[in-house]
Amino acid sequence: MARSTNNVVMKGVSGTIGKMLVFRTNAADKTIIARRPKQSNKPLTVGQLEVRERFTEAAYYAKSAIGNPVLKEQYQAKARPGQSAYNIAFADYLKAPALRKVMADEYMGQIGDKLTFRIIDNFKLQSVNVRILDEDNNVIEQGAVTPLENGLDWQYTATVANPTVLGTNLEVTVKDTPVMW
Repeated sequence: MARSTNNVVMKGVSGTIGKMLVFRTNAADKTIIARRPKQSNKPLTVGQLEVRERFTEAAYYAKSAIGNPVLKEQYQAKARPGQSAYNIAFADYLKAPALRKVMADEYMGQIGDKLTFRIIDNFKLQSVNVRILDEDNNVIEQGAVTPLENGLDWQYTATVANPTVLGTNLEVTVKDTPVMW
């Protein structure tokens, strides 16, 4: 693939020449010249169709996100050189947050005990909630989890005594930024 930068003749060129070359300009304002991609005659697999559907959804989300001036500004602030707000929004849609660690060593079932969750995301999370359940999945308590200063961890402070900590289950719900409004 050839790249053309600061070329007065080629600056901003996009399109196809014959059935051989494709010209496009990326977010860094560089013109990229490449061979024209060839269509495959093979039928798509179920996995390929699922990926195509996710990419279509991500494109719709990214277009919608950059239509919101506040969200567009937030995504643009996260973009590195050569990336656009659209690129970041697209990637944010495709990458779900991950609960990496549950730190429950400070939870003894007493009011004021702490539960800490390490949750990783590529952009930002809207909210995190936790439900503390007994061994029969009855709700003991539930509530919002607050972010800590380190930007990785979220913490919940117990408000109800739990006399039977053994067998207690935790249900963590994470709301990511990609929300179709």
